[in-house]
Amino acid sequence: MIIRAWLALVLLLCCGCFKIDLYAPHGMDVTLLPSDEPVEVERRWRTWYVAWGLTHVDNTMPDEYIQRENLTEVRLITEDNVPDAFHGLLYNVLIPIGLVPQTLVLQGNRPPDEPSAESAKDVQAENSPPP
Repeated sequence: MIIRAWLALVLLLCCGCFKIDLYAPHGMDVTLLPSDEPVEVERRWRTWYVAWGLTHVDNTMPDEYIQRENLTEVRLITEDNVPDAFHGLLYNVLIPIGLVPQTLVLQGNRPPDEPSAESAKDVQAENSPPP
């Protein structure tokens, strides 16, 4: 009975409630993509929460990536993976400070007439005069 109680406590400590705000940056028209639509851009990052997911430690939300990549169609996926579970175990059971990570995956498409950031840099380098 004691083992079951400890196991239940450990499982509860590994849980969290996360809030992720997905909104378009100011002045941009952005639509949501269905799950089966192909994408050209994918960005993956880990965001951290304290108090088991109640508040953010960092302020890295999807709108920054949407604006930086100039995406007009986006899809956001919250991913549960082994490194996040390990961090949850470490910071909630072994060192109980309530620090919880969540991996986010932002996928999207740029406007059809918009070149990628890499190709724009290549064109700029080709058109610049030699030093």
